Amino acid sequence: DKESKLIAILKSDSPPQDKAITCKKLVVCGTKASVPALAVFLSDEKLASWARIGLEAIPDPAVDDAVRGAMSKLQGKLLVGVINSIGWGGDAKAVGGLIQKTKDADTEAASAAVAALGRIGGDEAVRTLEQMLPGATPAMLPVICEACLKCADSLVARGKHDKAAKLC
Repeated sequence: DKESKLIAILKSDSPPQDKAITCKKLVVCGTKASVPALAVFLSDEKLASWARIGLEAIPDPAVDDAVRGAMSKLQGKLLVGVINSIGWGGDAKAVGGLIQKTKDADTEAASAAVAALGRIGGDEAVRTLEQMLPGATPAMLPVICEACLKCADSLVARGKHDKAAKLC
């Protein structure tokens, strides 16, 4: 019942500050039902970060679908925010899209994509990061190296010490 009332506020013509607080309240009680109402604001300059806060707290695959879907539609800081949410959420299905974003002309978006790959890890992310190292620009090299170290940590945690050592 509380969630339904909060969703109604998001769908209403309430002012942005009321919607921002509502997004924050959904951190506590939001479920899959809140995802569409929050996802609408991923492209909103004023409410995108608030919406991501609400979405990141909901443990449902619908969140990954919504955020991943937004990645191809956004640019600039909104794109960087969505990429960061993907990385923190660990959405392995987003790896292909993140790999594409590592080539983005916007260096902030490309850096965010590299960092997200490091957080998510996995064989495809590791291969991509290894391929990026030799031609890395001075601006991208520290981000790529940090992502490699995060991947190495996850490899060690999975008992793949040889692969981790090679990556390092």
